[in-house]
Amino acid sequence: MLEEPSGIAELHVDRRRPAPSASTTAALTRQPPVLLVHGWASTVAYWEPLAAELLDEGFEVWIPELPGYHPGEALPEGFAWTLESAAASIAAIAAEYPSPVHVAGHSLGGSVALTLSANYPGLVASVALIGMVPAPPNQGFKSMLEAQLEQGFIDDATRAKCMKAWFGPLAPDEERLLGEGFNLPFDVLGPSGLAAMAGVAADVPNKVTAPTLVIAGVGDRVRSLDQAESFVAASPGRQLVAIPDAGHSVHWEQPHACAEALGAFWRETSPPPA
Repeated sequence: MLEEPSGIAELHVDRRRPAPSASTTAALTRQPPVLLVHGWASTVAYWEPLAAELLDEGFEVWIPELPGYHPGEALPEGFAWTLESAAASIAAIAAEYPSPVHVAGHSLGGSVALTLSANYPGLVASVALIGMVPAPPNQGFKSMLEAQLEQGFIDDATRAKCMKAWFGPLAPDEERLLGEGFNLPFDVLGPSGLAAMAGVAADVPNKVTAPTLVIAGVGDRVRSLDQAESFVAASPGRQLVAIPDAGHSVHWEQPHACAEALGAFWRETSPPPA
């Protein structure tokens, strides 16, 4: 088991096993669990379409909530919200499984997943980055968010701009569902937003030894396809799947294509024992 570092948060985790009726095979059922790590100002609700696809394919899915993101959950006293402390908190979850697990992170969750993979390599079988590669953030978005953090709250106009950039057009019920993350206490939103903007340290990607997949929406306005291609080209251990008709939240917009890309990657890079 992982020796827990000081200052980690005990996280709420939704653990799901495939239904007996799922189209599983013996090979798939012996794959390790998949940890889906959400992004900034997000809730685990946006994983539902992808989680359903993965469960149908026979994968066990664990969906943790980042520190302070579970409704009604307070951060531990003295907890400092950083990529390192978030990754350590996720590591404590991953360590519950007897062998390395697959980790997929979206946006901020991708930075957490990379940090986890760099700091706890023995816990990670593979890492998938969805809508994220280490690259300078969009300067317009960065300036907008910095202004919000200085004023101590996220106003309605900024919330609307973020939602449009992340998801594109949404039905009213979807906008309410996916926007719930903005209702979190600002002592969670603020520091986790700063962590999202800062991104991983420059040396983190090269410390990652696990096979790495980048899933990019062709129309992503937050992390461009050019940025994804440059990141993948820098190491032979990285792969890229570009998905058409999707933007930043490809797992929500194109869950079937996203699940197919993930499943193929896991079966190729982490084949089950014979």
